[in-house]
Amino acid sequence: MKNSRAHLNLEENELSRVRPKEHGRPARVEQREPIRTVLSRQQGRPFSIFSVAGHPGPLRAALLAFAILLAPALRADPLADARARYADGEYEQAAKLFEQSLEFSPPQAAVLFDLGRSQRQSGQDAQAALSFRRALVLDPRFAPARLALAETNADLAIPRSAPGWRERVLERVPMDALTLVGTTLFWLGAFAVTVLAFLRRPGARGWLALGTISLAVGTAALALAALCDPRVTDRNTAIVLAPTGTSLLKAPADQSEKVATIPQGGTVAILSQRGRWFYGRLADGKTGWFPTDGIAPVIPPA
Repeated sequence: MKNSRAHLNLEENELSRVRPKEHGRPARVEQREPIRTVLSRQQGRPFSIFSVAGHPGPLRAALLAFAILLAPALRADPLADARARYADGEYEQAAKLFEQSLEFSPPQAAVLFDLGRSQRQSGQDAQAALSFRRALVLDPRFAPARLALAETNADLAIPRSAPGWRERVLERVPMDALTLVGTTLFWLGAFAVTVLAFLRRPGARGWLALGTISLAVGTAALALAALCDPRVTDRNTAIVLAPTGTSLLKAPADQSEKVATIPQGGTVAILSQRGRWFYGRLADGKTGWFPTDGIAPVIPPA
C-alpha cells in the first residue's frame, strides 16, 4: 500500500514539474504544440515550404517554374559569343569560348574547326592541329579542316605524307552510310542463307545465291568501314603538344637511351601505358617509351 502511494506521489511530482499546481486546481500536463501550428499562428497563414517573403505556396511554385523555364533564354550562348569574338579578332578569348561550348554540348566538326582556327590565329599551332584532326574524325569529308590541318602541319615542319587508299576512300564514301549499308546487307544475307538452307526447294537455289552475295558484300562493306573510319583507326593516335616535343626512349626511364625525337605536332600510336609512360610506335615503325606529359589523344577518353 505504501509503495502504491509513493508511486502516485512520484507521478504527481513529475506532473507538477511540467506545470505547477494552481490554487484549488489539479496539476495538468502541458502538451507542446507542433512547430507547423506555432508558425501558422505567428504568420497568420498556413505553413508551407513554398511560403517565403509573404508569397503563398502556389504563387511561389509558379514563380519558381517560370524562372526555370526562363533560365535557358537568359543564359549566354558561348558559341555565338565565340564567333563574335573571332570576328572581332579576339582569338584567345574565342578559343576559350569554343572550348566551353564543346564542354556543354555534343562535339561538332564545324565547332572543332572554328576552335582550331582560333587556336592557330593565337599561335597555338599544335592545339589547332589536334582540333582539326578531331573535326576530321567526326566528318572525314570536311575539306576545310583537311586543308587547314595540312597548312598547320607545314607551319610545324611536320612532313606531309602522300595520301593513301584510305584517304581516297574517305574523300568519296561517307563512313556512316557505308556502315549502314554493310550492316543491312549482312543481316539480310545471313537471314536469307539461314532460312533457305533449310527449305531445300528447287527454286530456292537462286535466292540462296543472292543471299550469299548479300552476305559477302555486307561483310566487305563493314570490313572497309573498319579499316578506313577514323573513329576506329585513330582511337590510339595521339599528338605531341609540348613546345619542345618529346623523346622516344628505349626504356621507361629519364636516363634511357634515346631512339628518336618527336617534334611538336607529331603523331604517335599509343600501344600501352605504364604509370607516367606511354609505349608507342611512330609512323616509320620505331617503337619506344615517352612521358605522358604534353601528349593528347585525338579521340578523348569517354
